Amino acid sequence: MNTCTFVTFFVLVLSKNLTSFPTLTSLTEQTAARIVNGYEVNITDVPYQAALRRRVLAGWAHMCGAVIISTKTLLTAAHCTTSFVGDPSSLRAVVGTAFRLSGGKSYELSRVVVHEYYSPLSLENDISLLVTSKQMSFGESVKAVNFARATHVLPVGTEAIVSGFGSVSYEGPASTVLLAARVTIVEQDTCARAYLRIADITTGMLCANATNPQRDACQGDSGGPLVANNTLVGIVSWGEGCADLTYPGVYTRVSEYSSWILTYIES
Repeated sequence: MNTCTFVTFFVLVLSKNLTSFPTLTSLTEQTAARIVNGYEVNITDVPYQAALRRRVLAGWAHMCGAVIISTKTLLTAAHCTTSFVGDPSSLRAVVGTAFRLSGGKSYELSRVVVHEYYSPLSLENDISLLVTSKQMSFGESVKAVNFARATHVLPVGTEAIVSGFGSVSYEGPASTVLLAARVTIVEQDTCARAYLRIADITTGMLCANATNPQRDACQGDSGGPLVANNTLVGIVSWGEGCADLTYPGVYTRVSEYSSWILTYIES
């Protein structure tokens, strides 16, 4: 995929011509956008959805998606946050809104943790944990989602929902409202064959797509949630293009990182 997301954000890996969702160095307010062939969704339907904004001269700009997992903790993609580990105050987590640049409540971040083995070249371990300075106030439009543990089984063909504020087409316009799309989990070997000449599909990744019409995440969706049966199973990571039938969307497989996540939540 070149970088289209349904609520998960993809990064652009220049060295391999991967157009996953934009890295921080290439991310702009225009490229951070929405889901392809998705539908408008109320925040109460996906109350775990969050938006990650960065400080700019004019105020705050949408950068990536994120997902709430506790009253002070969110997950997103590592490629969204590598430049902010030492400067968490330049980021804000916005929750409780279905509008890209308005509504909801904004929380300052006290810590940004990027997986220690994250690789910007292969996009392995593309996961980051965000800690808010104050506890988030939960309600109908703001709730945590359960995340998959190490023993979680995710059968091929399982339906999942990806959501986000990203582009509606590859390199297309950004969505002003929250979009969601239903996708299905793709067999790991099938995905690996699709990306054989582009990148490795590792155990820390999972793939999903949809047809009739083709649906996927895109630029601006990176870091957003992929949820199946009320459980967070994936984080939008990368892909070749957006909603390209040949190339499924690639997500960080949350169950592979449950121990890593729990270490920081418990501490």
